[in-house]
Amino acid sequence: MRGFALAAVFSVLVCGTASADPQVTIPQGTLAGTTDGGISVFKNIPFAAPPVGDLRWRAPRPAANWNGVRDASKFGPICMQAPRPRGMAYEKLPESEDCLSLNVWSPNTAPGTRLPVMVWIYGGAFRGGGSAMSIYDGMELAQHGVIVVTLNYRLGWFGFLDLPTLAAEHPDEPHGNYGLLDQIAALKWVQANIAFFGGDPSNVTIFGESAGGMSVNDLMVSPLSRGLFTKAISESGLGLIHTPTDAEAQAAAAVFTAKTKAGNDPAKLRALPVASIVQAAKDNVEGGTTPMVDGTVLPDQVSKLFSQGKIAKATYMAGSNSNESTLMPLIGMTKDSLLNPLGDKLSAVRTLYDADGKIADEEFVRQFFSDALFASGAQGFAHYAVKAGDKAYVYHFRYIADSLRKRDPGVGHGGEVFYVFGLHGFSQTPRGAMLASFVTDKDKGVVALVQNYWTNFAKTGDPNGANLPQWPASSDAAPQTLVFDDQTKAVAGFRARQLGVIYMGWTARSDDPMP
Repeated sequence: MRGFALAAVFSVLVCGTASADPQVTIPQGTLAGTTDGGISVFKNIPFAAPPVGDLRWRAPRPAANWNGVRDASKFGPICMQAPRPRGMAYEKLPESEDCLSLNVWSPNTAPGTRLPVMVWIYGGAFRGGGSAMSIYDGMELAQHGVIVVTLNYRLGWFGFLDLPTLAAEHPDEPHGNYGLLDQIAALKWVQANIAFFGGDPSNVTIFGESAGGMSVNDLMVSPLSRGLFTKAISESGLGLIHTPTDAEAQAAAAVFTAKTKAGNDPAKLRALPVASIVQAAKDNVEGGTTPMVDGTVLPDQVSKLFSQGKIAKATYMAGSNSNESTLMPLIGMTKDSLLNPLGDKLSAVRTLYDADGKIADEEFVRQFFSDALFASGAQGFAHYAVKAGDKAYVYHFRYIADSLRKRDPGVGHGGEVFYVFGLHGFSQTPRGAMLASFVTDKDKGVVALVQNYWTNFAKTGDPNGANLPQWPASSDAAPQTLVFDDQTKAVAGFRARQLGVIYMGWTARSDDPMP
């Protein structure tokens, strides 16, 4: 993925400093962490009981307490997942079914400190990823005066198996959306414990990218997450897409049980070796291994709930990148599968992208994919947040690192993440350290710009600050988008013609009265 290529080019910006190991005592017990760049870091803190044995495919249960001092100096394993592509940033990380832990970066753990909190939810198509990935190192963001929390959640069939026999075992519990329930459990842990790390539980921002951005949108509509956060940032979180129904998710679950030969018997399913479940996740099944409309965690289609204003009372930020199409081969989408649904409207849509008819096929596909799946969702959901009475901010990221300009036509899927987290994590990789010399002062300036906007938003709900280009809140009367580029600036009516036709196509299917 080109975003990861950017990560490799960017690498080290900050070095850690040594100091006495910090300790924090929470109701579960005492934690001994480390310091990095003046930030106290605590890793592998259990926020729920291990989801193994009888707790496999159950809503998360409370984590146990411990005696003595728990070593919080190293990341815990990431959650079990489908085989990872070679070269991915998390290719060699250890994984386990016992993975429900989180990590905290705090600039000040003194009693009584009340710092804003940013809770990160990673992407990976709900099939991969993990909080131990070096690109999610929270040190640099924490240096801006916020507490950063990263968490693990169950993935693939471990996290999203909607099977009626499992649901029937515990009819009083939510079922199917176990990965989202893990995220909610982590947010509840933050509410109960973050004050011990110097955080303010009444000022929590959730943020995530790709599947993490979708999770942010899911949490915005879930009744179970009400009151657990006050602000939300959805990075490349799609939006105007179909959420699998219960029936679709259950049909996919039947494919899974057939592959494993365990049938619908809960006891046999829980006795399955981890390896056989991972093997069954190799092939993506339509309607499976993603959040579904279960009636409790997600009462209805996410886009429909947004359009009806049935969302959390939270200031909202959403955005996309200029070349999200780097995702296409990873999800098995081709030019034909993208464009064929347009039918006889293809010519008219293409004209919106090039009135002269000279745009190359590759460039048209790149732009249309990015608009249809990502930019439209960011603009649309921001519109609904404003309609519901909340403030909303929209961005579009198209700044390309100097060293990549001759190669990349735009910013790939996930490319903004390396500006948000400041790239410190790549100092821990040999390749990142080797390529540090390619980072320019202009690149570093954009890193600083993004970090300031994100942390200002977390602090006050307004990304603006001294010496930053003005970022107006969006409104129905004047939709505004902050475009990150060589000259970052707000643009009114950003890509209005292209996004407008996508809105109209979506509203025709959804009966939504978007103007």
